[in-house]
Amino acid sequence: MSEHIDPPTDFRSDTPYPAPSVAWYATLLLAFLYWLSILDRFIISLLVEPIKRDMGISDLQFGLLHGAAFAITYSLFGLIAGALADRFPRRWIIFVSVAAWSMATAACGMAQNFWHLLIARVGVGMGEAGLNPSATSMLTDLFPRSRLTSAMAVYSMGATVGSGTAYLLGGAIVELVSKSETFSIPLIGAIPSWQAVFFIIGVPGVFLSLLIFTLPEPLRRDRSNIKQSSGFWKSIYEAYKNLIQFIRTQSRFFAHHYSGFMFASAVMGGCGVWYPAHMARTFAWSSSEIGLSLGITLVAAGILGKFICGFAVDTMYSKGYRDGQFRWYACCLVLATPFGILATTTANPVIFLSCVAVFLALLAPLPACYVASLNLVTPNELRGTGIAFFAGTAGLIGIGAGPIIVAGIGESLFAGSNTIGAGMATTIAIFCPIAAVLLATGCKSMRTAVNAAES
Repeated sequence: MSEHIDPPTDFRSDTPYPAPSVAWYATLLLAFLYWLSILDRFIISLLVEPIKRDMGISDLQFGLLHGAAFAITYSLFGLIAGALADRFPRRWIIFVSVAAWSMATAACGMAQNFWHLLIARVGVGMGEAGLNPSATSMLTDLFPRSRLTSAMAVYSMGATVGSGTAYLLGGAIVELVSKSETFSIPLIGAIPSWQAVFFIIGVPGVFLSLLIFTLPEPLRRDRSNIKQSSGFWKSIYEAYKNLIQFIRTQSRFFAHHYSGFMFASAVMGGCGVWYPAHMARTFAWSSSEIGLSLGITLVAAGILGKFICGFAVDTMYSKGYRDGQFRWYACCLVLATPFGILATTTANPVIFLSCVAVFLALLAPLPACYVASLNLVTPNELRGTGIAFFAGTAGLIGIGAGPIIVAGIGESLFAGSNTIGAGMATTIAIFCPIAAVLLATGCKSMRTAVNAAES
């Protein structure tokens, strides 16, 4: 059993939540930083061809570079960051994280070979690992439970706008710098134009990291008095020991949550990486054309889907449904499957963009659903740890293995000049229904877990 101590002296269970203006300002600022992280993370997907050309790497190597190298580091360092978020001021963790990933993104612009770029991508993963555990923990302390999914949906819109901007703004930047073979950077000198993109995207983030200090550190709520050690490594060990003990008390909920959202994240992570390359090979579009069309589609569809999800699930919660996140997302997965398959197998760009828009509107609420459902169940002392632990599993499968699964299926099962589309379609056809079944059959266990947390 976990040891217990009295709650901190600054904690009162009846303390009112902050004013809505404070809570929503915090949400928008954290969403902005999330936007920045996704922009830095995904800008590399627009640079597939010049990177492959200059460094002589294959699709599978690029999948490793974009996916696994980032995801493994992101997951491992996230485990540490999550435990720290439950014990130390979350603003400082976010500040260090933003500054670190921004510098690592700029370092990608100095890479001379595949291994240099791999190390820089590892740095990006290390830095970004600290944002989500701290940000989602802060938001859960800023909003009542009946508004939590909406808050998480708005926060996760940062990811939607970030990925869209990576294509929209990134495509324009790529087109601009690619007008010459080299680009001059002050103090650095002339470098290949694609490397300059990393500098332009990464350097401003070092200064933007200071914005986090315009937020107050929110009071921690819903504490269960789990003991927190003062030693650094001992506290991390005890955090995961306590988390495992807690997971065992609601094992059915966690089994369905982890497995269902893992398969869903593999689809989102795997397909998201390969959209630009698929469009370039199938439609022969330029970087700016891909960036404009795909960026607008991602932003519009993602924002719409998350807004509807947040409103619908919070309404369900207010009406007594304690399994809203599972119930809603399972239905979305079923509805999204045919649209995803059609999008990735058509040779018509209009059909592709239309179907991708519906596909993404349905599946984009993934972060809002998995975070809100976890934090509705998990005690305050374990929320950062719990989000990090989920990222350490779903992150490895979704962000890491997803791109490799798509490329591997395409190259091994299909022939032709563009096997990526077939790989995406196959992944969608298999993984989306599996995820839907896992979440749908877990609704009862979620109701049980949420009711236990509220009692």
